[in-house]
Amino acid sequence: MRRRQRRALTAGALATTLVAVGLTASQAAAAQERPLAAAAQERPLAAVPGPPDTFTLITGDRVSLDASGRPDIQRGPGRADMRFVSSRQGGHQYVVPVDALPLLRDGRLDRRLFDLTALGEFGYDDRAAELPLLVAYPENMAARARSATGGAARVRADLPAARALAVRARLADRAALWTALTDGTSSARTLAAGVTHVWLDGKRRVSLDRSVAQIGAPSAWQAGLDGTGVTVGVLDTGIDANHPDVTGRIAAIRDFTGGNDPGDSVGHGTHVASTIVGSGAASGGRYRGVAPGAKLVVGKVCATEECQDSDIIAGMEWAASQTRVVNVSLGGTDAPGLDPLETAVQDLSHRYGTLFVVAAGNEGKPKSVMSPASADDALAVAAVDADDQRAFFSARGPRIGDNHIKPEISAPGVDIVAAAPGGGYAPMSGTSMATPHVAGSAAILAGQHPDWSGPQLKAALMDSAKPAGDDSLYEQGAGRVDVGRAVAQPVAAEIAAIDFPVQRWPHADDTPITQAVGYRNTGDTPVTLSLTVAPAPAGMLTVHPATLVVPAGGRAEATITVDTRVDAPDGVYQGALTATGAGDLRVRTPFALNREIESYDVRLDHTGRDGRPATQYETLAANLATGEFTTLTGQPGGGTMRLPKGRYALYSTIHEGTASALLVQPVLDVRGPVTEALDARAARPVALTVPQRDAAPLSINVSANWNDGLRYPGVQLSGASFADVFFARIGPAVPAPEFAATLGVGLARPGPDGTFRNSPYTYDLAYVRQGDMFTGLTRKLSPKNLATVKATYRSQSTTAIALRYHRAAAPGGSGPIGSRTSVDLPFHATEYYNTDGGIIWTSTFVEGENSTTRESTFQPGRTYTQVWNMAPFGPTVAQPPAWSPVGYAGRDGDTISVVSPPLFGDASGRPASREDLPVRYRLSRDGREIATADGPYADFTVPAGKATYRLEASVSRGAPDTLSTSVSVAWTFTSAHTSKPEPLPLTTARPSPALDDTNTARAGRATTIPVALDRQPGSAAAPNRSLAVSASFDDGGTWVALPVFRGVALIAHPRRPGFVSLRVTATDTAGTTVTETIQRAYRIA
Repeated sequence: MRRRQRRALTAGALATTLVAVGLTASQAAAAQERPLAAAAQERPLAAVPGPPDTFTLITGDRVSLDASGRPDIQRGPGRADMRFVSSRQGGHQYVVPVDALPLLRDGRLDRRLFDLTALGEFGYDDRAAELPLLVAYPENMAARARSATGGAARVRADLPAARALAVRARLADRAALWTALTDGTSSARTLAAGVTHVWLDGKRRVSLDRSVAQIGAPSAWQAGLDGTGVTVGVLDTGIDANHPDVTGRIAAIRDFTGGNDPGDSVGHGTHVASTIVGSGAASGGRYRGVAPGAKLVVGKVCATEECQDSDIIAGMEWAASQTRVVNVSLGGTDAPGLDPLETAVQDLSHRYGTLFVVAAGNEGKPKSVMSPASADDALAVAAVDADDQRAFFSARGPRIGDNHIKPEISAPGVDIVAAAPGGGYAPMSGTSMATPHVAGSAAILAGQHPDWSGPQLKAALMDSAKPAGDDSLYEQGAGRVDVGRAVAQPVAAEIAAIDFPVQRWPHADDTPITQAVGYRNTGDTPVTLSLTVAPAPAGMLTVHPATLVVPAGGRAEATITVDTRVDAPDGVYQGALTATGAGDLRVRTPFALNREIESYDVRLDHTGRDGRPATQYETLAANLATGEFTTLTGQPGGGTMRLPKGRYALYSTIHEGTASALLVQPVLDVRGPVTEALDARAARPVALTVPQRDAAPLSINVSANWNDGLRYPGVQLSGASFADVFFARIGPAVPAPEFAATLGVGLARPGPDGTFRNSPYTYDLAYVRQGDMFTGLTRKLSPKNLATVKATYRSQSTTAIALRYHRAAAPGGSGPIGSRTSVDLPFHATEYYNTDGGIIWTSTFVEGENSTTRESTFQPGRTYTQVWNMAPFGPTVAQPPAWSPVGYAGRDGDTISVVSPPLFGDASGRPASREDLPVRYRLSRDGREIATADGPYADFTVPAGKATYRLEASVSRGAPDTLSTSVSVAWTFTSAHTSKPEPLPLTTARPSPALDDTNTARAGRATTIPVALDRQPGSAAAPNRSLAVSASFDDGGTWVALPVFRGVALIAHPRRPGFVSLRVTATDTAGTTVTETIQRAYRIA
């Protein structure tokens, strides 16, 4: 089964089959949720796997993501009036407070600090005690930067290579740190004196018998060149220093991860190191490295497969000062501009002349080359297979932001066998494996030329590489490394590659450009070169002279001329300037030339609400054909985008003082030069009137998206006052059926402290406009056009506080969260919802680590009741996730899969799971246990023949939860090979005794326990035949059978306070059974 760690909530209803002995569906519903005036059409959702992901930003603001990945914002201390711009770009969710926008615009603040997707991938949500940061400072001002943190962060290290302090900020200290690091107003901040940048201290991931010969290393060995006298740095997961293949090759070793163990528990670093210098001693010489004569300095910068930026930078500085070449087989997502690792590579390359050989990455997509391979001076390495064809996983270029040539060279990286910790060998694949082939080749070349700098080594390796097949320059770089050719050739180019500047469309008036290319001859006789440039249309590229003589020990220069005025197709041209000489001499310098496709200047003039040129804005143009986006921020009043011909969605946020405006043009048709006026004065506010005069906005969220905002960027503006948020459509109205604007408003009564905790009422209002953008919104609301819900929130844990929040969905997709409030349990509230346009409301209740979600549809003018957090909490299979073809448990061929069945569903049938808790699964076949697994997911391979199976699941939870402290379920069923995925015929029981708001029944009293049975939808579960219920008053020490009549058990509670545990067994007419045991199902007092 495919694992899904986060599952999207579905808007459609899932069929629920309710079965009980003598208890009808309507009776069961009445026991859970009773309408005062109409039946509440409450519809089930797939289970939510626990509370939302929550992130406290560097600003102290807190953002939670719901199960569909959409943000809900809690403003930090002293930031009650802050506005936020949320957007989804390139598959990443950003939430940016307005006061951070100027720093982001100026490149002073790392955008990843507000990238919830990246923060989640790094593990920097609120489960992490500290947020790692890099605070950059001007040269020789580390002490000033340390002082600027104001004691609100712990300084971990000084990193001179990046001119930055590595600091850690606790959750509670981030608002204070933001105040200390920045100056200015609440709407525009600048960095404090002594601070130049603030970066996220992110994480990177660590991304031979045949491959060594493939790159020509044996011919270099035959020439007496094996890296002897050269030291190579390896920054990785450490090394098994006792492996026979690296014995005697390690010059220095150091652990930068905060421990004192340079050993390799991952295996990655040992593999990489032996690919460079391995002797092959443990294999009789078979698995020999590329440069077995070289020495290593090994820096452990990764304790696991994840590596902290600050550790990597510290390792870089240590290694660069004592090596000619540094191998870096790791990386992380690149972004335009320089990040701290790229800065360190550039600084150290220039300071020491060291060549950093860096893995390009394993994303396999265009523009996916990772940082720090993306640094100008790094040699970025792609991977090829044994036939010199690009590996499917190898990252492709060009570099994001400026389309610079990356990757630059390739090497074998598929099924590479090299040393493994413990003395053996293991095969691995990745650009991480390709990189040490190039690093070893660089070591051999450095040994031949002790005086060469890093750029010279890089150029010689690239111009001697072997291009492969049909792979483009942006896929393979110059080609597969050929160290045999590199050491044999006396001539090398002085530049590694040529990136010509973009030639703007139209081309009739283009000006020819030239590029000088120098060649250096290290031999003792002159060399004559014949120069050609290809491929290119006739006349577009020429070289002069066509024949060049390079004197012995000297240099000569040729000039390549580009003339894009010739009649030729527009687009990117990739090729090479090739110099050939006597024998097999070939020096090949790759080039890339962008003859721009039809494109136009789009002038965007921004005006603030005061009528002056806007100084704080961000405008995004999303191409509606490709999903690519272009962003404009910066100069007062506006600027110009260069956009290819096509249709775009234009989103702009303009900020001024305490107000922000969102301006949207759903369709901007670029067919010629365009000038657009983005005037915040055109935007209008929200004006809503509700019956309660003391109601105040919790949040206002207005968003605009094409499709679902995932493929195409979308923008959301969030504020906390009707006076802060304005919005409008600009430009002409044009058909845009896939465009949707949504507005969500939450209202509640503020308390004396200004917060909305325990507000006795909430208003959740959502409006969706398909095909166009709102220009403000005015509504006067009354009970006639709202639905009223009388809600009860019961308690069960000692936490006694919970969160409730609501999201609207309408035809066309989900909308923004309306309200999010905290309440002290138990709690009663009146909730009001609008029902415009077929709105479906999704409500989520979170108590501690327990989360329950349900969809509801309402009718205007009617009143409903809802009860949340109803004990007992136990298993349910009634509402399986839509993405799972086998439901919560099923069979596909000869595999039985378990897909995180909710084991803490409440008595109303709402599913709830705890994926943070270990679930234990046991599977038996014909009475014999055949497998166990720890959940929440499990796959079991079983024989094809028909048999009787028993599937058990059990889980326990402790404080602060006091009920359902242990839950177990066991199903018996028959199963055989299936030709397609099929849900298993499983049933779960839902006992629902009458309890008070603390989930307590009266001691010393008799009461009834109705039991409903839910069948897994889509399965062959049969009607029920028998039902047995037992109770325990001593936590399962002894059990008492209860009388059951027509699906209702009768129980007599003891007089002493305590807890009641329940065990329910049901058998259907096909012989399938379920037995559930719930320890401490409810309390008595």
